[in-house]
Amino acid sequence: MTSMRENPIRRRPPSRQPWLLPAVIVGAVAVAVALVIVVVRLLGGSDDTASSAEATPSASCSTVMAAPADELPLPEKVKVNVYNATDTSGLASQTARDLKRRGFAVLEVANDPVGLPIEGVARIRYGPNSAQRAELLAYYIPGAELVEIKRKGPKIDLAIGDLFTQIAPQAEVDATLNAPTPELVGAGCFGVPATGTPATGTPAIEDVTIEESPSPLAE
Repeated sequence: MTSMRENPIRRRPPSRQPWLLPAVIVGAVAVAVALVIVVVRLLGGSDDTASSAEATPSASCSTVMAAPADELPLPEKVKVNVYNATDTSGLASQTARDLKRRGFAVLEVANDPVGLPIEGVARIRYGPNSAQRAELLAYYIPGAELVEIKRKGPKIDLAIGDLFTQIAPQAEVDATLNAPTPELVGAGCFGVPATGTPATGTPAIEDVTIEESPSPLAE
């Protein structure tokens, strides 16, 4: 008779459930995906932040080409007084006739009521609302100085100085007015706009009102 010691009973190892391994793999993948989503949100910001950034456009500034003639008024819209601030007789009258032929609306022709000599070419005096009118006239009087004064009306003054010779030829005026120049546009633009103004201005001065009186000079 064989003893139990000679033929020991062998026990089978417990069998594993067939669904356990796939369940572990799926769980690991889900954890990995969740970690990736968390990292992406931390690095890229939330959807609300991205939407807010897209909804708020950034300020921009760009350069475009524009001709002065596109922004300035026509000569017939400019009312100008022509004054002689020199000792040359008849200079204001001749200049007034030339300006009329160019289309300007000439009002008063006389000696300069300010009564001060002008050593340069001329001074164009204008009120705060007539800056563009003065700028247009300055293209016809190269070298003229733009001077803002405290004046409410639209009229401007042309006070002729010692260095004045004549109004610029119309062909030269047209070429300058129609030449494209760079201009900064946009809400993000800072600093000085593109150049194009024919003369620099000076601080505003009080408008001068002087009663006309006979003068030894012809206008």
